[in-house]
Amino acid sequence: MYKTQQVSPYKYHFPREKIDWILEKYREILETGSFLTMGRHCKDFEEKFASYIGSKYAVSTNNGSSALEAIFNAIGVNGFDVIVPTNTFAATAFAVVKAGGRPVFADCTGDLTVDPKDVERKITKRTRAIVTVHIGGLVSPHTYDLVEICEKHGVYLVEDAAHAHGSELDRRKAGTFGVAGAFSFFSTKVMTTGEGGMIVTDHGEICEKARLLRDQAKAGGKEYHKVVGSNWRMSEFQALLGIVQLELLDYFITERNRIARIYKEEFKKVPLLKPLEIPKNVRHNFYKYVVFAPKGFDREALRQRLKREYGVSLSGCVYELPCHLQPVFEKLTQGGLPVSEDLCTRHICPPIYVTMKDEEAVYVVDSIRRCLG
Repeated sequence: MYKTQQVSPYKYHFPREKIDWILEKYREILETGSFLTMGRHCKDFEEKFASYIGSKYAVSTNNGSSALEAIFNAIGVNGFDVIVPTNTFAATAFAVVKAGGRPVFADCTGDLTVDPKDVERKITKRTRAIVTVHIGGLVSPHTYDLVEICEKHGVYLVEDAAHAHGSELDRRKAGTFGVAGAFSFFSTKVMTTGEGGMIVTDHGEICEKARLLRDQAKAGGKEYHKVVGSNWRMSEFQALLGIVQLELLDYFITERNRIARIYKEEFKKVPLLKPLEIPKNVRHNFYKYVVFAPKGFDREALRQRLKREYGVSLSGCVYELPCHLQPVFEKLTQGGLPVSEDLCTRHICPPIYVTMKDEEAVYVVDSIRRCLG
């Protein structure tokens, strides 16, 4: 008799001793009447995050989308084009639009990240910036090509590192290749504060503009405004969660790599499916483990059967429908982007999280194998 298990698509992790520390600090804040937003814990989180990433500055925000929007405002994309991977969450392109820019979508390569060749083909005199998204936590070697293209054409490289906490390329961390990087701490991310975001940069001017914009553009902290600002502030409660999660991040990555190694071996037993190959000079945080299937693959049927018969919930794809095919961007469509259109339809992301047991990972792959016959 095949014993069914229940495997969630993701789980965040706070060890018991860390929960106790967080609750103690929460009580301290409430009992002392300390400021609840952008106080000493936010400052501490920013300093520790910048140190970990290897950037000069870090600016906390209320989510990853506002971190991106603040960057685009700081570099002045209003009235200009920004080349964005079509294979990304719509929030990447939304941030460009909200900052007054126009997204121009580029195709991806076989590793699901933006194709530098297609990017260069789409650069014009109106191009202000290029966005690279570290899909699933992978800092692609193509990043070096994007850096060269930006230097050649005098445009900014912005990193959407929402997936890539602690990920590295040649021991250089995500967020340090472009003029600025934006991270998300949403509940599903490798490290989480529930909601929250962070900007990292080595450019003092971008840092100062981002700090100004996130706090209603109050010049000198006073109610004197030269530009339109927003409420993108992080709370002290989120910052405390972030401090703890940052301390555990390398452990989280180690454990996710443990599961990834099991998946790599187990998927050899399912010849129909091919895991994404990870270059040797990459440290992957495995926010997502990506597996490709042949053309014509019925992903939805697999997803439903896995859940119904085996109790396995697949993690979200990266991504199911490219941006240029989303109805909201219909007027911006500049033609087909065939690689993204192909790969987005035929990949899955099995569950992966820190507390996942070895036998659970084996069970997931065996369940997929049974579903596929």
